[in-house]
Amino acid sequence: MELDSLDGKRISLEDYRGQAVIVHFFATWCEPCVGELKSLERLAARRHGERLAILAVDVGEVDARVRSFFQKYPVSFPVLLDRDRTITKAWQVMALPTSFVLGPELSAVLFVKGELDWDNRDVDSALDETIKTPFEGGPAFVEREGGK
Repeated sequence: MELDSLDGKRISLEDYRGQAVIVHFFATWCEPCVGELKSLERLAARRHGERLAILAVDVGEVDARVRSFFQKYPVSFPVLLDRDRTITKAWQVMALPTSFVLGPELSAVLFVKGELDWDNRDVDSALDETIKTPFEGGPAFVEREGGK
């Protein structure tokens, strides 16, 4: 996966190999997405300095709209622009928000369709395992519906 970021950089998922990565698909018009972005920002602040990256992928919106949104609601993590939805389709994202948690080898260890409260202790525990456990094949791919 390689996309332009909102600040004009080209970002590749491969750049994050060796750390846990949350890839979060969203749109600015999606109300649950807005709440989840705020939750992800709190997670980023709480987990600052750990081997965890968050990449927010905007799905198919005009750059100006996304830029305007993040001027009002800034985040500390990269916002990537999937202008033509190529990545969204490749990752088989069917609903927004959708998040993937990837282990250090960039393999999916968790898939969440729907809103998730990233402040939840169970989520923190799952992230602890992904961040702190050496990745040697990792846990099986786990699918779950979002929840609080």
